[in-house]
Amino acid sequence: MPKISDPISVIAHQLKNPVAIIKEYLEILSSGDAGELNIKQKEYLADTLKNINQMKRIIADLLDVSKVEGSAYKIKGVPVDLIKITKDVIEEFSIWARTFNCEIIFKEPENLSKALTDPEKIREVIENFISNAIRYKGAGHGLVEISIKEKDGKISFFCKDDGMGIQPKDAPKIFHKFFRTDEAMNIDPTGTGLGLYINKAIIEGSRGKIGFKNNKGKGMTFYFILPIAKKNAK
Repeated sequence: MPKISDPISVIAHQLKNPVAIIKEYLEILSSGDAGELNIKQKEYLADTLKNINQMKRIIADLLDVSKVEGSAYKIKGVPVDLIKITKDVIEEFSIWARTFNCEIIFKEPENLSKALTDPEKIREVIENFISNAIRYKGAGHGLVEISIKEKDGKISFFCKDDGMGIQPKDAPKIFHKFFRTDEAMNIDPTGTGLGLYINKAIIEGSRGKIGFKNNKGKGMTFYFILPIAKKNAK
């Protein structure tokens, strides 16, 4: 596959802030904080917010993959509170999830140690897992279940959905750059196929492991495993 060129990286960087501002104003309007909306206005805003989130994702993916290819992708290994980041991401996606008729449940653990990773980049991974689970949910009401577990000096993060799953023939390519399944293309033709490729670079750069499994019956679970930060680390 061709490398992402520097001009595209520059353009993506220039678009990042304006898109973030537009998204923020759309969320304020959608929430009703700026005034009551009628049904048709809510539908228009929901569709616009969906497309802005797609733009935000594409911009972030282009910036990240250009760094990965240029060997400029640095992973800071610091203690990270995965519970806080997960709750922040769920809150960020709450309005968008409702427009998809999707519910997010977080099974919050008690007394979880901090993970050793990069706080900004691991947030990208969690955002990608949850946004994919929402976007590719099954028909009708969707359910996304998030859980975090700690065992043997490792922290495991799980994102379970009730969506379409992945066919066995596609499994070996799921973390390849630009790869998208036929089913995913039918649901969302605008995706880049870069999110999971970048996720893999982030997790492996944090000395962790990333993977997935098809659930019995319906949907799938994406997961990553990270080392625990040392107790005396700051």
